[in-house]
Amino acid sequence: MGGHPMKIRKIMPWIVATGIIVLVAGCYLINQFSHEDIYKVLINTDKLTYRAGETIHVRIENFDERTIDIYCPMNCALGNFPTTVEKYADGEWEYFAGFCPSIEPLFGNYPQEGDYIIHSLAPGEAFDLELTNLEGLGLLGEERLKIMYYLNGGRTTISSPEFIVRP
Repeated sequence: MGGHPMKIRKIMPWIVATGIIVLVAGCYLINQFSHEDIYKVLINTDKLTYRAGETIHVRIENFDERTIDIYCPMNCALGNFPTTVEKYADGEWEYFAGFCPSIEPLFGNYPQEGDYIIHSLAPGEAFDLELTNLEGLGLLGEERLKIMYYLNGGRTTISSPEFIVRP
C-alpha cells in the first residue's frame, strides 16, 4: 500500500489538467451554441386555416440586432426562396413538400455554401413570400402543416406556427 499514493500523486496533475480542459471546452461550446442558435427571427402565415386553392402569405422577420443568413436548399432556380413544408403525422413532424416561391428582390446571384443559397436579412427587415400551389399536393383530408427554413449553414431550423390546410 505504500506505493499506491505515489501513483496517485503522479497521475493527479493529468486528471486535474484533463478536467480543466474539458470544463473550458464545454463552456466555450455552450457559449457558441447559445450565441449561434438564439435568433429573434419569426415566420408567420397570414391565417391559421386554408383551403388547397388559397395562397399562403408567409412573412419572415428579423427582430435581432444583427443580420442573419437564411440557408435555402439549392433546389430552386434563379435564387428563389426554397421553402420546406412539414406535416404532422403519427405524432411527429416530417418532410411533406418543397416549394419555390419567387419574389423580385431575391432574384440574382447569391452566395452559396455547400448545397445552400444564402439570403441575408438585415435587422428590422422582412421577406414576404407566397405559396400558391397547394392544390398540387393532392391532399386527401385535413393536414396540419408548418413552414421551415434553415439558419447556421443548415444546422438550425426556424419554423412557422402550425396551420391547417383542407382539400
